[in-house]
Amino acid sequence: MAEETDSQTAEAVKISVFTPLIYVGVMLTIFAFFSVWYRRRRVEKFSEVKPLFKENYNALIYQQLKSQYDDPNLGKDKKPHEKVLKAALLRRAVEAIRRSMKLKENEPIFNKLYQNGSIGDDMFKQLEFQIKFQEIELKEIVVECESFKKGWSQTFFPLAQEICFNEALRRRLNAMPERSENLSELWDYKIVQPSDKVAA
Repeated sequence: MAEETDSQTAEAVKISVFTPLIYVGVMLTIFAFFSVWYRRRRVEKFSEVKPLFKENYNALIYQQLKSQYDDPNLGKDKKPHEKVLKAALLRRAVEAIRRSMKLKENEPIFNKLYQNGSIGDDMFKQLEFQIKFQEIELKEIVVECESFKKGWSQTFFPLAQEICFNEALRRRLNAMPERSENLSELWDYKIVQPSDKVAA
């Protein structure tokens, strides 16, 4: 009887060395597969989210100029000048700052509307996606700035912000005559309407 129990325990203890290794390998494979699948789903969800702003042509122009500037096959006469590249980067930064400011202005409104149930999850995801995208855009611009000259970003961003403010002020000043015409037409319409009714 004692010999039978000893033989059973001996048989139970005999486990192959490869068993835990196979188990760990299977678990790692499942984890890797799940990770890849989850990332793909997130990328698909992000690709489905429509951006709030139109396409950023300033960023596209800078990227195109940068690719030409870095191309070793192009000669010096065909490459864009460094000043042109810096000006394109400045335009890209101005647009990024403008969009970031618009998002900061509208974020409390979006939050309020979302809490009240006036907008759905899709619209709120658009806002969150755009905020993250603009943060990444600004970080990329900082990296590009520092690649030209170390410490240049400290003077670069105040200049870009000043250009952004000046352009916003210019847009408002240029829009004033059109607004005054619209208001005067509306005012004339409101004044004329009651008199027509009296005459009738």
